[in-house]
Formats: sequence, structure tokens, C-alpha cells
Amino acid sequence: MKTLLLSLLIFSAGNALARTMNVQHMSTGASYFTVNVTDVGALNGTFAGWCGDWNTHIEDGINYNAKFWSSLAPNVPTDVVNHPEYLDEVNWLINQNFVGKPAPNNLGVFTLGDMQLAIWSMVDDEFDSSTVGEFSQARVDYLVARAKKDGAGYEPGCRKLVGIILIPTDPTDGHHTQNTIILVPRYKFPKCAVPDTDTDL
Repeated sequence: MKTLLLSLLIFSAGNALARTMNVQHMSTGASYFTVNVTDVGALNGTFAGWCGDWNTHIEDGINYNAKFWSSLAPNVPTDVVNHPEYLDEVNWLINQNFVGKPAPNNLGVFTLGDMQLAIWSMVDDEFDSSTVGEFSQARVDYLVARAKKDGAGYEPGCRKLVGIILIPTDPTDGHHTQNTIILVPRYKFPKCAVPDTDTDL
């Protein structure tokens, strides 16, 4: 059983806390979005983020209401992400800081597009590359293969990031918009002191 489970189960879609979010798409930097969250709990702040589902759209600068799921919860529904069985691998991937680093085998440099497509490849049933900018399918394939090889059962240490899946709805009509994975330091959550005994630095 994951040591994070007890501290993160309280942060599920069933909790009705006052929370809003808005996003800004990024063309440079280390993530696809910058996500601002206004929250009465642990998620108040600005976080890097990635798109969790391709089929829906989200507009920049609009305040959406939001519920959320921890990617480490054991029962993430398939309407949150199509393949929650790969969320451990996604957590591993977002903690490796691949964007901007050279890829092996003379494949160039890892891009935001490579990372976004790798995440969709693991958790989404339907997607294409039309919106992600520069990417290489060879680099995407490498990231997915590495994540599936090294990330199965991955548990972020206290100094690492946890993917929290925001589920936004339009406050005017309740319409669901694009689920977004934000990267939250684990030390923000209860029962995780820094420093701890993990060696995953």
C-alpha cells in the first residue's frame, strides 16, 4: 500500500471545498500549462501542469470551478483519465525533468510536445499531435517506453512531485472542460515531513 494513500485520499473529487482554477498555455518552459489554483486547502498556488484529456478544451484566463483526484488514489475513475493504471508511470515521468534535455541516439532535445504526447499515450484513448507544437515520435516512444519500464509502482518521495488531476467546470453553465494534471510537491500534503528517509532526490 502506498505510504501516500492515507494523506491523499482526502483530496478526491467527492470533497466539496471552495476551489477555482485558471490556466495559461505555454510555448516555452518545462510544462504545457501554468495553472493558478485558489483553494481553501493544500492546493492554493501556481503550479506547472499538463493536459489530462485531449477530447475537451480549456480557455486561458477563465476561472473554472474545480474538483480533483490524487493520481495516487486507488480508484481514479476512467472518466477522469481513460487509463488510470498508468498514473504511476506518469508520476515517474513528470519527476524526471526531461524537457530541454538531450534525447539519446541523436534524437535531438526533449520538447513540451514530446512530454504531452507521452502522457496522452499512456492515459488517453484518443488524441493527435495537432496542438502540441514541436515533437518527435521517436522521442515520444522513448519516453513512454522508459516510463513503463522504470515507472511501474513509482511512489514520489517527499521532495518529489505528485500529479493531481483537476476536473474543471464552467461556473456559468456547469459545462465540463479539460481535465488538467498539476504538479504538486508532496511535502504540501499531511504526514510528509522534509527531510524524510527516501533516497529519491
